[in-house]
Order: sequence, then C-alpha cells, then structure tokens
Amino acid sequence: MRHAMLIDLDRCVGCKACVSACKEQWDTGPGGARDWVHTYETGTRAGGDLAVTFYPGLCMQCEAHPCTTDCPTGATFADANGVVVVDAGVCIGCGNCISRCPYGARRVDPVKKVVEKCNLCAPYVARGEQPACVATCLADCRVFGDLDDPRSEISRLARERDARPLAVAGIDVRPRNLYAGARERELILAQPMARPPHRSWLTAAWSDVTLPLVRGAVPALGAASIAGGLLVNLRSRADRVRREEGGSGEGAAPPQAAPAGLEGELPAPRPARELPRHPAGLRVLHWFNALSWLVLAVTGAALLSAASFAFAGPRFPAALAALAGGAAALLRLHVWWGLAWATAIVPLFLVFKGSLRHVWEEVRIDRDDLAWLAAKPLAMAGLRRRPLPPQDKYNAGQKLFAMFVLVATATIIASGLVMAFHLGPAPLVSLAILVHQAAIALALAGIAVHFTMAAVIAEERPALRSMFTGRIDLRHAQHHSPKWTSRLGEPPPGAPGAKEED
Repeated sequence: MRHAMLIDLDRCVGCKACVSACKEQWDTGPGGARDWVHTYETGTRAGGDLAVTFYPGLCMQCEAHPCTTDCPTGATFADANGVVVVDAGVCIGCGNCISRCPYGARRVDPVKKVVEKCNLCAPYVARGEQPACVATCLADCRVFGDLDDPRSEISRLARERDARPLAVAGIDVRPRNLYAGARERELILAQPMARPPHRSWLTAAWSDVTLPLVRGAVPALGAASIAGGLLVNLRSRADRVRREEGGSGEGAAPPQAAPAGLEGELPAPRPARELPRHPAGLRVLHWFNALSWLVLAVTGAALLSAASFAFAGPRFPAALAALAGGAAALLRLHVWWGLAWATAIVPLFLVFKGSLRHVWEEVRIDRDDLAWLAAKPLAMAGLRRRPLPPQDKYNAGQKLFAMFVLVATATIIASGLVMAFHLGPAPLVSLAILVHQAAIALALAGIAVHFTMAAVIAEERPALRSMFTGRIDLRHAQHHSPKWTSRLGEPPPGAPGAKEED
C-alpha cells in the first residue's frame, strides 16, 4: 500500500482553504504550517497572456525520504503505508532533518518546538477519514488514495490526467505525490522550488568527530587503561616475589618458634585496625550515581537511532526501544531518570559532605598534589623508588577526577535540559546534542581511568572496598593518605607514638 495525494492544478483557485483546514486540524502555531499555496504570475497585460498559477505544496512523500537518515532520534520515519511521519513524542526540535528535504516541506513549529510536516493526516486516515485538506478543498482539486490499487480513484485520475510528481532534474528522491495539469506543472518546475538535499553542520560534526571519538578513542583509552593496570599488578607481584626470595636466603632470620609448651596454641593474629572513611549516605549516593551513569549512557545511546547517528548500528536502539515500550517511552525514561539524578546528586552530596567549604578543602590541589601527579606515573612504571609526596584523604588523581566529573555533570545536565525541553531555537538544540555527547565521551574516558585505579590495580582496591564498607585499613591509609591519618591522630608506622600491629 502506498498512500499519496493527487492535486489537479487546473482546478486550484488559490483560496487556501486547505491551509486553514490543516492548521486547525493540527494546531500549528503562528508562523508554522504543514502545507502552503504559492502564487506564480506569468505573462503581461499588454501581451494579453497574463496568467496566475497556484502551487499547493506539501511533503512530497519521497520514496527515498532522505530526511529520515539525519534525524538523530529517529523521530521521522516512513510508516507501513510509506508515509513519512514525525513522532512528536521523540522529536527534540533540532531541525536537523530540514536540510535534507528538497522541497522545503519541514519546519520547526515556533510554539511546539518540534518539526512539523504533512503526514497525509495518517492518524485520521487510519480510522477511515479523508485528510483535512482533501475534505475541505472547495474546488475538488485534491484526491487521496492508494497508488498500488489500480482501481482506486487516485490511480484512475493519474492515468486519465497524466498526473506526475514534481521531479526535479538532478534531485533523485522519487517524490510520490502527483500533480495534474501539464502547463501549470511546467511553470512550477521552472521556479526555484527545490534544492538538492545537503548534510547539515550537525551531521558533519557528528560523523567526522563525535562518532570516531566515541567508537575509537574512548574504547581504546579504556582498554589501554585496564591493560596498564594489569601490567602494574604484574610488576608489583614480581617486586614482591623478589623481596620474599631475597629475605629467605642465607643470613635471613629463622622463623620464630612457639614458646615451650604452647606449640599449636598460638593466638590468632589480631584483625587489622580500620578507620571510618565514608558515611552510609555518601556510599549510597556514590552507587546511585554509578547506576545512573550506566542507565543514562545506555538509554541515551539507544535514543540515537538514525543510521548516521547510531553508535552501534540501528539494531540496538530498536531492541531497547521495543523493550521500553517504544522510542517515546524510552525518551521519557531517559529524561525522568536524568532529572531525578540531577535533582538528587548535588543537594544530597552537599548534605553528606557538610558544606561547600568542606568539599573545596577535600578537592583543593596543593603543591604536594602537583608533585604527586608528576611522580605517580613514574612510580607505577617502576621508574621511581623514592616515596611519593604525602597525600590527604583523597589523592591528587581522585581530586582531579572529582573536579572533572563535576564540570562534566554540569555540562551534561545543562545540555540535556536544552534538548529535553526544547529550550531555545533549533540551532541551539543542535549544538546541545554535540556538547552533551562530547561531555559524556570525555566523562566515560575519565571513568575508565577511575575504574582502573579503583578496581584493577590491586594496591588501590582497599579504597574501592571502603565504598562498600565505609572503612579502610589503617596501614593502607597511613601509606596513601598520611596527611589525613595524622589529622586523625594516627602517626605514620615507626613514628614515635605509633601503635604497632600484631
């Protein structure tokens, strides 16, 4: 089935009743329209050939429909009847599809902030009605029907009136709607009424920069980070084995025997002392934040479903949308989860941290931190044996990551609000798409390094366990955060007054 419309240009009187009916049916805002009527004057009064030709324009329902390829969210698509439609529940109003329409049949409604175009009144046709413009046309110049049915009125009139599409040379989009009236059709085609589809700046930036970055650089950095962490573990293990072998050679102290009469009755070693590090509320917030990043990254990637925007092809977005109950439902899940995350994360973080001043004191970079940042990579590579500069509760890497995530989070929230609520004109929404994804890509790269340092490198795993238990081993804290433990009254091991572990 191929729904289409035939317009008899010999009958059109330019009354614009079709435009009024369409605006009323679809509640298009001031300045918005799904169809239009242009007037072309030819000839002169003196020459006696003065004439007026009316061009009722609308979406041509192109068989190639290039507009569907560059809609980031897949809001515009061809339905089962081949009619190109826009799902207002998924459209974010970026207007990126407009540049791909040869006939200028798309525009962003200034009130609704979504793209409007003729869809041949598809929802009304589905329940047996005629399109509004067809039902209202005073000159009966419009006919709607199925081109695949040779017995339909539109097929019959197309044969009798030699109706043809307004196909422009050099623009191969195969328009489906037909126009009868050979002379008027030629006059309209002589006007600059169509232009070749072109790639927008958003599509160009996405294809040339964003996709290569997300598909290549981010996974490569994550893999390199994890591989580097595993190499650090191997080097640390090799160093430990060498130390143990050196301590078991000749001259090494023999193992101590149990006191006489107490063989087999040595008391179990005391458990290592631990310090409180993270309150329960902060730990819950941390894992809610991690879960939110996962949910928002997955649903956000699935929302980019167009062929030129999808990160991993169209199958994944289609599968996740079907699981969520449709693309509109998936978008609502993404937006509402994002709002809950944005609303909770900052206020609750400040509640559990106490104040902005306290947060600043914990993440402020000092001279020791700068020296640590320069020395830590050398130590991890085995090129530095001297002790690292002393660190506070959080080391310089953790401080930098916290500040980086704070900036990225603010950027992601701001750009997400612009897209979700259509804040501003279409170019601003298009820019928000690029900014949003760039911030996410950089944040994911930082998270990959953060994950490596916390979960892959064995030496750092006590810090990760503290995000579950809220406590950290005293010796680990004294070694990695001596400034913090000193403030808590725990001097470094071996210092006067230090408590020795059994």
